[in-house]
Amino acid sequence: MIESQGWWQKWARFAGCLILATSLFHAPVRTHAQTPEGDDPATITSLIREVTDYVTKSAYKTEPKAIIYTKALKGLVTQLGESAKSQEKDLSTMIDDAAEAEFIRILQGIASTPGQRLSLRELAERALQAYCRQHDAYTRYVRSDELKLVKLMGKTTGSAVGMSVMEKDDGFYCYPLPGSPAEAAGVKAGQKLLSVDGKPVEGRSLEYLAAVIRGAPGTEVSLRVEHTFGRAQTIRVTRETLSTPSVLTEKRVASFILRVRKFSKELLTEARAALAQVSTGSTLTIDFQGCPGGDLDVALEFAGMFMEPGEPIVTVRRRGQPDEVISANKPREFKPAGVIMLQDSGTASGAELVIAALVASKTARGASQGTKSYGKGMTQNGIDLRGGGRLIVTTGELIAPQGQTWDKTGLLPSLENRGRIFPKD
Repeated sequence: MIESQGWWQKWARFAGCLILATSLFHAPVRTHAQTPEGDDPATITSLIREVTDYVTKSAYKTEPKAIIYTKALKGLVTQLGESAKSQEKDLSTMIDDAAEAEFIRILQGIASTPGQRLSLRELAERALQAYCRQHDAYTRYVRSDELKLVKLMGKTTGSAVGMSVMEKDDGFYCYPLPGSPAEAAGVKAGQKLLSVDGKPVEGRSLEYLAAVIRGAPGTEVSLRVEHTFGRAQTIRVTRETLSTPSVLTEKRVASFILRVRKFSKELLTEARAALAQVSTGSTLTIDFQGCPGGDLDVALEFAGMFMEPGEPIVTVRRRGQPDEVISANKPREFKPAGVIMLQDSGTASGAELVIAALVASKTARGASQGTKSYGKGMTQNGIDLRGGGRLIVTTGELIAPQGQTWDKTGLLPSLENRGRIFPKD
């Protein structure tokens, strides 16, 4: 066995910040030259229009702009409480341009209410954020003030605590990596994150949480978490400077264990070097526990290394387009006698894609073991908006070779379910 401290010193860094599950399967974020963040109605109208245009053109599931404005307004009023209740209005029956104008007028009315501390921009961005949360589990809007901090922290050297944070059911959940500072401090997998340094995480973005949890080596960050049985606890975690490859290996007498932590660009090179030690006919165990996924292309190529050309890996379904069936297209590189894949509730996205593909493959002879996986089977695209802020939109659905999606349901471990990974195969 490998000691957990040794593991961590070898692999527990991800760009000095959190591993973000819901940012997986994004296309690279498109950027535009952002204009100064004005607070006048014309600037805010332009920002809102940019968001609604992108959603209606690119989202996997879309709806008329008038409904978008109605949902955004309702979400904002819910946040503001009774003081804004009289401003709630159904705009869904109006034509889009009229609904947009009325939406802006209502925001201006709220902004001018005596005692209202939020500016027109802040109200608009909170409304957009509220809409995105209603749209689906992965679409989100990063407010311009948060994005500034994210970009600033991205330019500085910081340290991490070694923890994935995943967003699900309108909450954030912690998945510490084995041997990490977060695990050593007492953070448990599946605990709900309530606050960071005393500041509630509700209404924030994953990108923002990544930025605020980072910090100078040796400093502490205070994480308030809620246990699965309901009790809340504040845990202080010391940040560390961490370095990591994407995989870790362990060789045993008759088997070989490959631990995959994220589908990064470096993974394929590291995995091939490690798997070269696996002799044909031996058993390979791939540990995906706590793996939140990563780059879609990397996950596809990784799965293909164990499959024959022509075997299906996944189908990508997008709105208004024919299904795209992606199959292995290169000669099979590795031929173990069998592949056992370990999974848990922190196994998500790209890791789930690989598990489903190898279980379905007749040549890979894959099997999975553990507990039900996380359940993220969608793709996203991101864009830095001209008017400030960042929009991340769900653009497609992933369908396993078994003909079902694992999104929201997760994958069952096949060894404990007579070969099934879906409730109804």
